[in-house]
Amino acid sequence: MDNFVAKHDKLMRLLNITIEEAREDYSRVSMPLTSDNINGMGMAHGGAIFSLADIAFGSAANAGKHHCVVSLTSHIEFLRPGSAGPLVAEARLVRGGQHIMNYEVDVFDANEVLIAKCLATGFRTTLPHPSGTDE
Repeated sequence: MDNFVAKHDKLMRLLNITIEEAREDYSRVSMPLTSDNINGMGMAHGGAIFSLADIAFGSAANAGKHHCVVSLTSHIEFLRPGSAGPLVAEARLVRGGQHIMNYEVDVFDANEVLIAKCLATGFRTTLPHPSGTDE
């Protein structure tokens, strides 16, 4: 999917994260489990899971917007180990204000088991997207 986050986020490419769908205030992203993003116990690394959730938040928060949205805070709870890939994260707007917005991000493994929940708060800046919009 061609959007602002996909064009400019280098960590997304490094972790082989794919934005499957991004529309205003919603996104679905995925990441394969590889030897590069699992921990010493053979499960998805917490940092990789968090990165997946953060990319989902960023792609949802910036889709359809004319100004950049940046992260203010994020809280994640790891509920179960991620041992079957690919992992999938879905971000949805919970509360939208003029500048502050809250998103809930659910992360699932390949068996559709919920492995993490993230609450991310974003701030809509006055900085326009380089292309004028996200797309």
